[in-house]
Amino acid sequence: MPLRMGRYFMSAKYFGAIMINVSGIQLSIVDLKTLKSLENVKKSINLGDYIYHDQPVTYETMLDISKAVGGFVQVLNDYGVSDYQFYGSHAVSQAVNVDFIADQLFIHTGLRIQWLSISEETFYRNQEILVRAKRKKISLEGSVYMIAITSGVTTLTKFQDGEFQFSSSFALGPIRIAEDLESLRQSSPNSIGILNDYIDSKLSDFIEDQPKANEKSRVVLMGTVPLKVLVDKYINRESNGMLSADEFNHLEDNVLDFSNQYLIEKYHIEESYVPLVLPELLLIKRLLELVNAGKIRLLDEGIINGVVIDHSVKEGFLKQNFDNQIVTTALNMAEHYQVNNEHQALVTKFALHLFDQMKSLHQLGNRDRLELEVASILHDVGDYIDVHNHYLHSDYIIKHSDILGFSNNEREIVAAITRYHSSTTPSDDLSHFRKESLENRRTIAKLASILRMADALDDDRQQKIERISVSVKKKTVVITAFSNSNLAFENWVFNSKSRFFEETYGLKPVLKQRRFTKNG
Repeated sequence: MPLRMGRYFMSAKYFGAIMINVSGIQLSIVDLKTLKSLENVKKSINLGDYIYHDQPVTYETMLDISKAVGGFVQVLNDYGVSDYQFYGSHAVSQAVNVDFIADQLFIHTGLRIQWLSISEETFYRNQEILVRAKRKKISLEGSVYMIAITSGVTTLTKFQDGEFQFSSSFALGPIRIAEDLESLRQSSPNSIGILNDYIDSKLSDFIEDQPKANEKSRVVLMGTVPLKVLVDKYINRESNGMLSADEFNHLEDNVLDFSNQYLIEKYHIEESYVPLVLPELLLIKRLLELVNAGKIRLLDEGIINGVVIDHSVKEGFLKQNFDNQIVTTALNMAEHYQVNNEHQALVTKFALHLFDQMKSLHQLGNRDRLELEVASILHDVGDYIDVHNHYLHSDYIIKHSDILGFSNNEREIVAAITRYHSSTTPSDDLSHFRKESLENRRTIAKLASILRMADALDDDRQQKIERISVSVKKKTVVITAFSNSNLAFENWVFNSKSRFFEETYGLKPVLKQRRFTKNG
């Protein structure tokens, strides 16, 4: 049993993360203050055979998983670690009997599994890469792309000079391509050419939106397990996980001529994975062409490391803020749906100011503030579909979009805030609102009522109000608008839209105007 009374242990703050993915289970115990690893244990259990072929994970396999998780919990207990969480990858969450998996794990281990969304996995990978680059002094100058491939989803993320630019996910992975390749081989002599056209069709939005890259980019590639095994053995040298785009293309050209048996015997690819090798190579090759890749670095899954980093940030130990990636994603989304930039920027500014000045009233935290900021940026995306009832369309668009770094629950909260920012309030929509949990309903009501007031201050999209101040009184909340314009319309809209704030907080909002000189 590890010693617990040493000076280092007593000063450390340990966190444990258990992660289950298609290749097995991993435990990581890390000091959140230093990110120094105390324990890193892996147990290989092949879930890919089930998930990649739409087969239910068997009861016997679940017993093996439960036994491994139980052993990890014992390790955590031996180290005296009480702060730990259990995560499941998005790929495993797509198992046909995922509810059975979660239920059996809870019965046998007492742990509730937290399934990660694609957007959360991407966010955690981004954090891991940025922290690793900073600590190891790895340059991120120029264009750097991260390509992450799971069984059915491909995610491409761009950094420019170390700054996050965008992240795009495509419903395209080796399994779907493999199915189509098998069908094409039976009907077309040029199956590879047709398949490349099919891949392009799935990437068409990205191809149209992104200008052709002139300078060579660097790529961080996180592929499936068989890809890494294949590349490691094919390169056959100390590459330190690095290879050129030409080397990758040479590999792809050769695999076209390899038989399945050759892949199994020469490169030790498991038989069940063999049909997925060529589809993954075809997909990666096309993505490398699109981003004009020069050098490629292969990395293992960085999700569990990113989870630990994220926890360290939230606990206040790591002084890096990655929320700008979430905000940038929201701004990209607003631009895509042609949101009025001046209006959303002013509404966001007012909403955050109201939130900050009323902390004593709402008692909400930084994560809630971020949800309000994203909702403020996206509240009018529904106009893209129809101005009439646009708030309902905003709700729908957000629910069916990936917001980098947000869980499914957080995305639902943001969608609901936008749903109630306009004419409809939860009081008018009880049948829908009651579907939310009690905790979510409180948060949604508090944040939506703030957004409603912020939106009312620029309802006519004329940006008449330059800034506001807030004063919380015993029975009222006085909002002073600094403006030299006629605010009769704003007052009328404010009086209507602020009633929900009064219902929520029990204080009456009062809008006052203060004229000012440009110098004062």
